[in-house]
Amino acid sequence: RSSDLEITGRISKTERNKQVLDKLQVERERGITVKAQTASLVYSYEGKKYLLNLIDTPGHVDFNYEVSRSLAACQGVVLVVDANEGIQAQTVANFFLAFEAQLSVIPVINKIDLKNADPERVEKQIEKVFDIPRIDCIRISAKFGTNVERVLQ
Repeated sequence: RSSDLEITGRISKTERNKQVLDKLQVERERGITVKAQTASLVYSYEGKKYLLNLIDTPGHVDFNYEVSRSLAACQGVVLVVDANEGIQAQTVANFFLAFEAQLSVIPVINKIDLKNADPERVEKQIEKVFDIPRIDCIRISAKFGTNVERVLQ
């Protein structure tokens, strides 16, 4: 989200840009996505330029229809799982929407910087529930930018 936009130079890294895609007050206060937001950016990797069209979709299962419509325009998904919370109902619902659409899935474990983070447990969950090898999981801290560039690569 914001960290991807910062790494690619799309926005500057300032406190004001911390939650740049979160437009609604409830999104900013609770750190959730209620309304899908989009961002396009050019990312250079190994001398080639790539156009990335990003869609930040609501995570809650009640927004299943909006997520499915957004996925129709995608080639792949970044499935973000909280290192504290692990897999939630909406994670499962969104994974299977992406799977049914035959999209590439990049599993990302976020918030590894938190005191109670347990990325090993979450990797095991991802492997068991989604049959994605643990080695494919990318551990990140979007807050500090840790490993975010690996997601883009």
